[in-house]
Amino acid sequence: MDLFERDITVVKEALQRKYGSEIRREIEEVSEKLITLHKRNRVKINHSVMELVLAAYLIDQGYTVDPEHPLENDLIADLMAWRDGRSMIVEVETGFTSPENALDPQAYLTARVISKLARYSLHADRFSLATPAHNILQIPKTLLKPSRRRKAEDVNLLKTLCDRYYRTPEIALEKLTKMRLHSIYIINVDLLDVVKLTPRKYLERFGNLCPDKKLLKRYLGAGLRRSVAYEHPAT
Repeated sequence: MDLFERDITVVKEALQRKYGSEIRREIEEVSEKLITLHKRNRVKINHSVMELVLAAYLIDQGYTVDPEHPLENDLIADLMAWRDGRSMIVEVETGFTSPENALDPQAYLTARVISKLARYSLHADRFSLATPAHNILQIPKTLLKPSRRRKAEDVNLLKTLCDRYYRTPEIALEKLTKMRLHSIYIINVDLLDVVKLTPRKYLERFGNLCPDKKLLKRYLGAGLRRSVAYEHPAT
């Protein structure tokens, strides 16, 4: 048993004790799929542990859950969930940035969140983000407010920032206009706990740490970013 399988097994068994026998088999199936994907070098432990903790929570809430669920155009949803005939995609964001973004981590993480909403949110009835308790998602404030309050100039600003990092393929303006965010899940791996927040509640709690229009413009004008344009993967 390698370290990945050992850690997933420890978390799986703890979740089975937490939630009881009623969903024991469903938790087992999620953990088995993650172990299989790791053997194919498709997933990493920190991300997979959060997927497993969140999957168990959603299963307990009555959802059927599939981790690393394939969509169209090579997109893979971290978690695809179904309940009462409706679907939900949840993307787990750890807050990790690569060495290529050592000089512009906040701008990159903001663009990454925008790109996730644009590329994934239209593939299900509902779309959610999830993140560990120690991370503040860099969700532009305009995306935490009702879509009817989203102005064209705000969407164009989001696209300009997104285009800086995502060029292959470029994210269409139409997707940015239609993107939706329904909830945010806060994951505490240590305690195997999950808290669900609406965008409004997230804005109330963390809005002062989320980028507003003024900050987005400052990111676009910042001079610290390297002159080389890095291409980022679509996942």
